[in-house]
Amino acid sequence: MTREHHGRPERRTRPRALVNLDSELRLGPGAVLRAQTLDLSSGGAFIRTTRPIAVGSALQIAFHRGPQQNPLVLSAEVVRVGTAREGRAGGIGLRFVALSPLDEGLLRGLIDRHHGA
Repeated sequence: MTREHHGRPERRTRPRALVNLDSELRLGPGAVLRAQTLDLSSGGAFIRTTRPIAVGSALQIAFHRGPQQNPLVLSAEVVRVGTAREGRAGGIGLRFVALSPLDEGLLRGLIDRHHGA
């Protein structure tokens, strides 16, 4: 049975946790955009932003982990651009790329800590 997401077949292969996490999109040298992560999985995230970023764009996302820890910075690719017309916040869907085993472990911990917070 195929799951659907906003009327389209669901393509996600990993479950996502609803979160509300301060983040930064690092688009290039000196180009930083503050954003809010709305859902997060070990494979990607949906980020609320009003700035259009083209599908296929490479960027880094920095997840804030609290005042005593450095942010978790991951490389990602934009795989979807969402709009408010779809019934959710405008933003972008990201797929994480080239995660190290350490990155994966830190990301799992971040998801567990913020899930439902």
